[in-house]
Amino acid sequence: MIAQYLESLGVSRRTSRTGVLLLSVALLAVVMALEWVQKLEYSLGIFYALPLAVAATVLNRWYTVLAAVFCAFARGLFTLGLTPIEFWLRFAMALLAYGGVGLLVSEMSRNRRAILAAYARLKMEEDLRKRAEDQLRILVESSPAGILTLNHRGQVLAANLAAHEMLGFTQPASLIGVNVADHVPVFAGALRVSPGSGTMRVSSASWAKRANGSHFPVAVWFSTYEEANQRRLAGILVDTSEEVREREHETFRYLTDSSRLLAGAVAHEIRNLCSAVRVVTSNLRRHPQVAEDADFNALNTLVDSLMRISAFELGNQTQQAAARVDVAAVLEELRVVIEQDWADIGGSIHVEADASLPQVHADEHALLQVFLNLSQNSLRAVQRGGEPRLEIHAVAEDGRATVTFEDAGPGIDDASKLFRPFRENSDGSGLGLYVSRAMLRGFGGELTHVPTERGCRFDVTLPTYAMAPRAGRS
Repeated sequence: MIAQYLESLGVSRRTSRTGVLLLSVALLAVVMALEWVQKLEYSLGIFYALPLAVAATVLNRWYTVLAAVFCAFARGLFTLGLTPIEFWLRFAMALLAYGGVGLLVSEMSRNRRAILAAYARLKMEEDLRKRAEDQLRILVESSPAGILTLNHRGQVLAANLAAHEMLGFTQPASLIGVNVADHVPVFAGALRVSPGSGTMRVSSASWAKRANGSHFPVAVWFSTYEEANQRRLAGILVDTSEEVREREHETFRYLTDSSRLLAGAVAHEIRNLCSAVRVVTSNLRRHPQVAEDADFNALNTLVDSLMRISAFELGNQTQQAAARVDVAAVLEELRVVIEQDWADIGGSIHVEADASLPQVHADEHALLQVFLNLSQNSLRAVQRGGEPRLEIHAVAEDGRATVTFEDAGPGIDDASKLFRPFRENSDGSGLGLYVSRAMLRGFGGELTHVPTERGCRFDVTLPTYAMAPRAGRS
């Protein structure tokens, strides 16, 4: 904007340059005409400096000197009876006089233009700064995040409307001068750090307290700086109460679903054992002496009771809150979660999703937990041997989306026992794959192991959102 303004100044200067030069030529012509027509006995040489001074306001130094040469020469043309020596002597004296006047006027004009350009620049910068300050003030006041600046005592120097509302100060500017040590302890703690520690730039999750004494979770970003040899702090507060509630609700729902799945797994194992015991008791019942034994009948009663307890149908109890889910977004969130764990062991992960991958019918939180379980299994596997690398690919085919997890670890010896609950020789509880497959089946998905020459591969198959009504749910 400043450049455009200065350019506009240049255009107006070029426009007036022609007029000034025409005026100086007209003045010079008038002086020469007076000397030619009137044939005065005295010289009008002093008047030749007038058109030169006018022209010097728009000419540079060299053109000013050339104009002075012309004026000095023109002046000598009308002085008669001079010897050549006298003519050139008078020419030299006039040239010095006219050149001095012209250069003086040229420098004064150039300095004037420089001052005007500098003033225009300062004025434009001032206007831009004022506009930026106004925009920043509007941004701060309209921001939904609380923005505060504090002095070295922790007292509020400035705060926007959101900060007042967040901390429970209803009156405008009522937060100014208040010490926030009780309201936002993390800010007060940062100001208590030794000033010699340098500038701090920190983001953190903490707790804050409103004026009525209620506490709430916040995400804070702040930095410290020095002003007038005193420590200051600029901070941003965001109320994360809603996010915490949603996260805790999701965590509780996930724990509830996992507990239900675990209960179903235990019931399944108990039912298998009871079925085996029932077969044995049926065989023993054929012996009259055993069939009439009271302890044997009591054992049958216990087996019947265990069978009723174990009559827990997992499929009927699993009801996932499935909805439209973007698999690529879930994989990106997964990458953020697991990337550092793989970096710590010197490994690498590669995540790739087709650009045409459609949205799927699933529960986003449960899907992320399944992906996380598979990636953690791969992480533990590659630490036992093999190359620390994980490949994740997502493709769409036949109305379903398939997400492949393939590592370069030592592989699996016996894949037939992978999805059994409480299986032996597992790194964890032996329930991760069982629970993951049960959760996927809850919204029409499936988890399968794909044999490979080396390493281990699992495929997560999900129905697309458009195909969800035709995809069976178990």
